[in-house]
Amino acid sequence: MDTDLLRQLNDDIWHPFRLTYARLDAPAFLSLYSSTLIRAGGPAKQVLGFSEYADQTEKWFAELADRDSSVSISFRFVERIAENDVASERGIFQLVSTRADGGERTFYGRFHTYSRRTDGRWRICVDYDTDERAATLEEEFLAAIDVDDVNAFKE
Repeated sequence: MDTDLLRQLNDDIWHPFRLTYARLDAPAFLSLYSSTLIRAGGPAKQVLGFSEYADQTEKWFAELADRDSSVSISFRFVERIAENDVASERGIFQLVSTRADGGERTFYGRFHTYSRRTDGRWRICVDYDTDERAATLEEEFLAAIDVDDVNAFKE
């Protein structure tokens, strides 16, 4: 495994993903995705294209901002495969939602993304997530590999 590719994925996708999510910056967040995106799963168990996903994301970020709520997301990986200009990454995310009154809720889910590097930049082309087997997700999240530990995937 070329760990330089994983670092590029971190720089182009995973670190900006966390930052734009926390800032509720829908345009910057959506720029992490390919215009040919296939988005599947999620809480509603839907399959969406880029336009539908963009509309859904913009509305959700706006609702959070209107309620003066915030959200943060963290990723840990169980598999990262990257070669040349394509990548497949699987892992577990942790989402922390904070209401204006300070109340917090933490959610976990599994994700699988496929990304492609075009014009020198990685973008997510396929994004799938699920909360199946939710009872064990916190434990699995803690056991999975941190986004910056790219050497763990070196062969």
